Amino acid sequence: MGTRIRFTAKERAARSRLAQLLHDHDVIRGSVVSMARTCGKAGCRCTQGDKHVSLYLSTKVAGRRRMVYIPQELEDEVRRRVAAYHEVEQLTEVVSGACVDRVLERKRERRSGDG
Repeated sequence: MGTRIRFTAKERAARSRLAQLLHDHDVIRGSVVSMARTCGKAGCRCTQGDKHVSLYLSTKVAGRRRMVYIPQELEDEVRRRVAAYHEVEQLTEVVSGACVDRVLERKRERRSGDG
């Protein structure tokens, strides 16, 4: 359908950024979650309420929720990949909305031509 000229400036910018993100960045669908837990060792500080805090990646694999432990040295990388995915999601919404608008416009044109 159509050429790039038919895209609005907002849609062109979204498509361009989307292509750049997908080409230049790894993306991970999920969220970074901080969890506080007790280890179960007798006499550990966590038994007194000062729990151990660690980061996990919450994601779906084969349709099932997975919690993947994130070592501290990978935290920044995982956060960047998750943020890239969320940006991809937002940009996809912009492009999708523009595509729906074009379909609706074609329907209106078709209806007005029938009358």
